[in-house]
Amino acid sequence: MAYFHRVNAMSRQAEVMNWLDIGRVSNADGGKDILLARNERGARIDWRTGEVWLMNPKVAEPFADFLAVERWLTMRDMGNKAPVAMAAAPAPEAAEPEAAPDAGPARDTLPAFQQKVDDCLAKAEGGQELLETKQAFEAGSEPYLEASTALSTTALELDVSPAMVATFHISAFAALAETAGADKLERVAASLHAAARQIRASAAA
Repeated sequence: MAYFHRVNAMSRQAEVMNWLDIGRVSNADGGKDILLARNERGARIDWRTGEVWLMNPKVAEPFADFLAVERWLTMRDMGNKAPVAMAAAPAPEAAEPEAAPDAGPARDTLPAFQQKVDDCLAKAEGGQELLETKQAFEAGSEPYLEASTALSTTALELDVSPAMVATFHISAFAALAETAGADKLERVAASLHAAARQIRASAAA
C-alpha cells in the first residue's frame, strides 16, 4: 500500500509541476506505469516503487521525485547554454553568403505543414486543450509521434489540407475517450495510421 501511496503522491507532484498524464505503459515486471509529458519532455512513474524515470531526454537512473527531475533538467540546460552561445558567436560570418533564391511558391516543408496543423487545432473548439494534448502525446509516445508524422507526410505529399489532418487528430482523440483498457495511446496512433491509409486510398481511387 505504501507503494501506491507514493505513486499517488508523485502523480500529484507531477500535476502541480505541469506534467500531463497521457496514459499507461507496461512495466517489465508486470502492471502499468504512468506515462507523463511536458513540452518535449517525457517521464514515467514506476507503479511498483514510485520512482520517476526521465525518458526524453533518456536517463539511465531513476529520480526520487519530480523536484529531483527539475534540478537535473535545470543543471543540464545551464551546462548546455554556454557552449551553444560560444558556438553561435562566429556563425554570422558563416552565414554571410546569401541563401539560394528559393522563395517561390514552393510546397511546405514537413515542419511548416505540421505547424499549420497545430494552428488549425488551436482554432477548433477547445483548441488549446486539443493542441496541448497532441503535443504531449507526441512528446511522450513514440508510436503516436510516428503516426502523427506519417499522417502529415502523407497529407503533404497528396495535397490534403492541414485542416483535414487536424480533423483526423480530433477524431482520434474522440476515439480515445471511448476506449477502455491501458493501450489507449496505441489505439490513437492506429487511428492516425488508418487516416493516412484512407488518404492514400482516396488519392488512388
